[in-house]
Amino acid sequence: MGRVSQETNLERSAVLRKEPIVFAVFLVILACIGWNSEQKEVLDSYNTLMENATEENWHGLSRGLSNDTKLLLDEIAVIYTETGVPFDNQGEKLLASLVSDTDLLAFSETVVSIDFRNEKAYLLSGQGAQVRSYQFVRENQKWKLNLVPVLNEFISDIMAGVPETDTGSSEETAPTYISSGTGNCEFALRNDLEHLSIWSVYCSSSNSDSWGDDWLGSSILGSGAEMGIWLDQDVYDIRLIDSDENTYTLWQVELNDQGVFWQVTELDRDEAN
Repeated sequence: MGRVSQETNLERSAVLRKEPIVFAVFLVILACIGWNSEQKEVLDSYNTLMENATEENWHGLSRGLSNDTKLLLDEIAVIYTETGVPFDNQGEKLLASLVSDTDLLAFSETVVSIDFRNEKAYLLSGQGAQVRSYQFVRENQKWKLNLVPVLNEFISDIMAGVPETDTGSSEETAPTYISSGTGNCEFALRNDLEHLSIWSVYCSSSNSDSWGDDWLGSSILGSGAEMGIWLDQDVYDIRLIDSDENTYTLWQVELNDQGVFWQVTELDRDEAN
C-alpha cells in the first residue's frame, strides 16, 4: 500500500512539473491564433527582439534591426565618441545605452495589431496610453525593425539640446485618442476591429458630392483607440478605411449636441451588410 501511494505521489509530481511547460506551449499557440502567415513572421521577429532586449543580448538585438538603422546608429555613435562619450564609434554600444536608459524600445507582450502598408509592416503593442507602433521592413527574406524615424528625431533632439531621456517617441507612435474639429457636436468612434487599424476617416455633409479630407491625416487609429470629431449640427455621411482597405460607411447620420458614438466592428464592414 505504501509503495502504491509513493508511486502515485511521484506521478503527481511529474504532472506538476509538466504543467508550466504545457501552459507555456498553450500560450504560444494561443498567441498565434488569428494571425496570417505574414503577420506571424513579423510577430516572430518582434518576439525575438523583445527576448534579446530582456536578456541584454545587444548583438542579437542588433541583428534584428534594419541595415539603415544599424548604419544610423554607427553614425550617431561616431558623433558621441568625438565629444568624449565612450561608445568607441560602435552603434551596438549606443544601442545598449539607449535601450537601457530610455524608452526607445518599450516592448510589450500585448500585441494589438499587425498591418501592412507601402511594403512596410506596422506592429502595435501595449495597452491604454502605452500603445506603441513599431515599423518593420523586409530584408533578406526577414522582417527587420526599422528605427530610422525614431533615431532621426533623436538626432534632432540632440541638436536642439533635448535630454536623452526624452527619446522614444516618434511620428510612428500610435495615439489612443485623437480629437479633431472645432464644432460643438461630437461624432465619436472606437476601433473595435480585431488585428486591424483604421487608416482613414472621412466625414462630409450628406448634401456634399465629395468625401473631403481625411480627418486622421498622417495618424492611424489602432485597435481599441478612439477618435472624437467635433462638427457643426448637420446630417453627415461617414466612411472609414482600415489597413486591409476594407470600407465601413454610415449614411445620413443626424448629429446634434447630444453627439453620436460608433463602435466599429467587423459587422460594420460594407460587404458584410
